[in-house]
Amino acid sequence: MTKQTAYNAPDFLDDIAKAQWNARIAQLAERNDIKPEDLTNLEIYCVNYSLFRQASEDITKNGFSFKNSQGSRSRNPALSAKSDAEKVMIKMSSLLGFDPVSRRRNPIETEETDVIDEILSL
Repeated sequence: MTKQTAYNAPDFLDDIAKAQWNARIAQLAERNDIKPEDLTNLEIYCVNYSLFRQASEDITKNGFSFKNSQGSRSRNPALSAKSDAEKVMIKMSSLLGFDPVSRRRNPIETEETDVIDEILSL
């Protein structure tokens, strides 16, 4: 097993999750907002993004239901997997600041001063 650095995608992630990791790590780096304690949440987000994509593909291919071994229709289990993954992704997106609401609620601190900073320093 290779040693991981804080910014490399973990080896166990599949290709979809690794691509999402690379995109999101770049987003966090651009905002200068990478903290080691957040990487587990990023892993969870990426794993669930991959599950969401796989479940979505299964639903597209097999539909909302399928004929079971008794000959009746059963609900495609990918519907539940997709729904569960969506819930986790939404939670992790909020915790990591990927969604617009959490970005407005927790803006990234910058060294630039704005009008409010100038007023407060008077």
